[in-house]
Amino acid sequence: MKLFFKFLNINIIRKSNKIKKISKKKFKVKKKIFEQIIEDKLFEKKWFLNNFEVFNYFLPEDQNQKFNYLEIGSYEGLSFLNVKHFYKNSFATAIDIWSRPNFNSEDIGLDLDIAEKNFDYNLKDYKNFEKKKNDSVIELRNIIKKNFFYDFIYVDGSHNGEDVIVDAIESFKILKINGIMIFDDAMVKFDTNKKYQAYEGVIFFLKMFKKQIKILYLKNIIVIKKIN
Repeated sequence: MKLFFKFLNINIIRKSNKIKKISKKKFKVKKKIFEQIIEDKLFEKKWFLNNFEVFNYFLPEDQNQKFNYLEIGSYEGLSFLNVKHFYKNSFATAIDIWSRPNFNSEDIGLDLDIAEKNFDYNLKDYKNFEKKKNDSVIELRNIIKKNFFYDFIYVDGSHNGEDVIVDAIESFKILKINGIMIFDDAMVKFDTNKKYQAYEGVIFFLKMFKKQIKILYLKNIIVIKKIN
């Protein structure tokens, strides 16, 4: 983790603190509205609410704006619902494997089959989105072949460092110039037996593409902008 702070400018951290403070005030009402909406939905886990303000800070201010949104790791669809509910004109893609060989559901507290059923229920009233149940690298490369690009990408899939690198690099290929990419849990060190942690994958990506990105936010999540 120390390598992270050697690589990143302290000014980014100060800016992040300011953004967090501003966004909490700015999106207080919006968050209350969203919390009321999800009362009638099926959510066992609501991790996304911890990042609600910062996430929405980087979304378009105009809720009528058309933009393309990609999410890797949709789980029960909480963050995905946030985009589809407030941005009706957006086109969104959800990628999640929703099942894993030898996966211990106790790690996250919910069976992935149930998570998928909850996703389907939570998004049943919304349109203009696609659900891709597959390994992320396969779907990302299919999108690359189609030459389709996104304005906003949320990376919250596998937390294995090697998988994060692949998700990040392949997603970056289909991120528009001036597009936003968010890495969830980018600063979290999990107590696992994984060879590489998620944050190590993010560090590798940031170093590899440092001339093509601008870091906008650095906390438990990292937000970057593609500049060329």
